[in-house]
Amino acid sequence: MSVDLRTTVGAFALVFLAVVGVAAVGGVVLDGGAPETDAVADDHWQLDAVEPETVSEGGEVEMESGEPSNTVVVHLGREASGLGGGTSILPIEDGEAPAEADIGSLGGVRRGVAPLTAALVENGHEVRFYGGALGAEPLPAMLSDADAFVTTSPGALSATDADAVETFVDAGGRTLVTSDPGGAGALTDFGSPFGVYGEAGYVYDMENNDANYLSVLVEPAGPGTLTEGVEEVVLRGAAPIGAADGSPALTTAETSRLSTTREAGAYGVAVRSDSLVVVGDSSFLEPENAGRADNGVLIGNVADFLVTGESPDVSFGPGAGPGGAVPPGGAVPPGGSTPPAPTDPTGNETDPSGNATA
Repeated sequence: MSVDLRTTVGAFALVFLAVVGVAAVGGVVLDGGAPETDAVADDHWQLDAVEPETVSEGGEVEMESGEPSNTVVVHLGREASGLGGGTSILPIEDGEAPAEADIGSLGGVRRGVAPLTAALVENGHEVRFYGGALGAEPLPAMLSDADAFVTTSPGALSATDADAVETFVDAGGRTLVTSDPGGAGALTDFGSPFGVYGEAGYVYDMENNDANYLSVLVEPAGPGTLTEGVEEVVLRGAAPIGAADGSPALTTAETSRLSTTREAGAYGVAVRSDSLVVVGDSSFLEPENAGRADNGVLIGNVADFLVTGESPDVSFGPGAGPGGAVPPGGAVPPGGSTPPAPTDPTGNETDPSGNATA
């Protein structure tokens, strides 16, 4: 074997042995498992660290009063409500006849006040629904025999109906009005005779809320029968409400802000003026919200308010036909009196034939 051949074979053998040695060492390392590394902090992936805070579930709606049977008239407007309201309507097909239902429900518009009306009926009171000016019975006729009135859409009341409700409140008829954001003008027109007005915009709170900055938490501004037993209420879209005497029943936290000005502060969202209660949100009456925080307690207090006290002595004047309707063929003149009957022809008046009478 020549020198060059021996050199070549020797070099090949060295390379072969080196490769086999590396493979053997690598197998030993792999058999020992992967090297340990420091744990990665993953607290931010924990669900309990990122879920928004929510309020606790409250109890059932209960009434404390033992009043005898009262009649409560409930008006549910057809207008689309503002932020947070429950009167936005979707057509739902039910067989051949379309039905109206709240978004997310098949209960119709009456579902939006079901916790309140159910509590009233369960305690022996009568609830009658008024569907608007085209209803079978006029509102003045219904209020003549009523003890209390509820409307979730004051802007949907006609001018005649609004005047009738104003007369009813003046006579001591207990009335609940809920007004969602976007209805400040209508509420002010309705409530100004009683020193109550609405403000434009809505209230939101980035800190004190029920999992959403629009679902603000509010609390009593002071003691009162309307807020007795209430510590915290959830309003899902609250409209600011003001009163001439400056004493709200419910207010937001100081961390809330008004959408139109972005100014932080405590805003009034419910007021009581004698026999009138106004709340800047209708959603708290809905079944899905009645169990949040102390909403059920507030609804029970509202129900007690509606049936407690003297029956109103209200009259809408004579001249109305059966059920309070205006007689066919003409309107009732101011003061409610009917027009005088025409007198018999006398003197030289013309008869139907065109000839003068003697």
